[in-house]
Amino acid sequence: MTKKFFIIAGEPSGDALGAKVIREIKKNLTLINQDFRFVGVGGKSMQEEGLLSIFDMSELSIMGFVEVIPHLKKLLKRINQTAAEIIKQEPDVIITIDSPDFNFRVLKKIQDYKFSKKIHIIAPSVWAYRQNRAKKIAKLYDLLLAILPFEPPYFTKYGLKTVFIGHPIIEDAPDFSEKDLIRKNFRDKYGFYNDDKIIYITPGSRISEIKRIYPEFINAVNIIKNRIENVSVIIASLDKTRKIVEELSKDLEVKYIIINNNEKHQALMSSDFALAKSGTNTIEASLYRLPMIVAYKINFLTYNIVKFMIKVKFANLINIIMQRQIIPELIQNNCNSEKISQEMELILKNKNIQDSQISQSLYALRSMGLGQEESPSRKAACEIIKLCS
Repeated sequence: MTKKFFIIAGEPSGDALGAKVIREIKKNLTLINQDFRFVGVGGKSMQEEGLLSIFDMSELSIMGFVEVIPHLKKLLKRINQTAAEIIKQEPDVIITIDSPDFNFRVLKKIQDYKFSKKIHIIAPSVWAYRQNRAKKIAKLYDLLLAILPFEPPYFTKYGLKTVFIGHPIIEDAPDFSEKDLIRKNFRDKYGFYNDDKIIYITPGSRISEIKRIYPEFINAVNIIKNRIENVSVIIASLDKTRKIVEELSKDLEVKYIIINNNEKHQALMSSDFALAKSGTNTIEASLYRLPMIVAYKINFLTYNIVKFMIKVKFANLINIIMQRQIIPELIQNNCNSEKISQEMELILKNKNIQDSQISQSLYALRSMGLGQEESPSRKAACEIIKLCS
């Protein structure tokens, strides 16, 4: 009999993790000659692993309280459609990945149906805000797979089995054995000199955040070029945002290139510093041992709602784990070109600050699973198969 999985991801990071988990599930089930089928909501990566997506995942990539309002009608329609499809399919296993505001609403609509084992990957940040969610999701799921080591107790106290698997981005930790060669070849390819100070910029994955944040990054670089010699820039972009990134980048007064995911590894190996918008990309930069600063701002109304809800001091996971500011954070009003350029200058001119940030970040990364024998996606697949066996 075919084992049917219904998997939902709503963000590019969830799609990447979902693809890895699907791959590991297939490996495990193939070994025992078990047929399988994957249906649900996912992006290109999950679809390449065999997922049949019932609609385009990009419709769910909306962030913020205020920003979601214009899309509310469509989102409610997709919630109802997804719940109806689950009931129709009667899968053996339902796996939801991150995107709690969408996924938990879907699960609530089907909580009376007992035909599936229900698993959520990436625990909601109840340690940061909305702590009552822990009790609520304990009623929706059979298993929660957490990516941070301190998360399980928040959920196990309500009877939800919660297993720490490690942060999924740890699986992409680079091998530094050929860094010098990769760095030389990449710099030669694009005409960067050996003594260029290359700043790796992540302007965001949504057009709204790029328009809000990236101009501040550009102005900061234009300021810093007069204080630091030989500054150049690599900008990471997605296909869907490349047009707006190209248009805004014309205001840069230094040499720059725009790269896509295919060259991200080489670009990170070749860079000296990261100017990153808050998010998973900051963990990626830490894995590549790049000193950095993190900057971000959101819609004014959303910020004023969120600031009264947040229970932690920091936005960056490295800082949260270490319980102090290892990586400078410039949030909301502090996310402006003058303050960004000042922090960049301070770090770029001080090797001791750079080395300290890198070493302390590595300590935090090890607590998130760096160096562990089994990958997070493999751990996830094993826990999922164990539950539904």
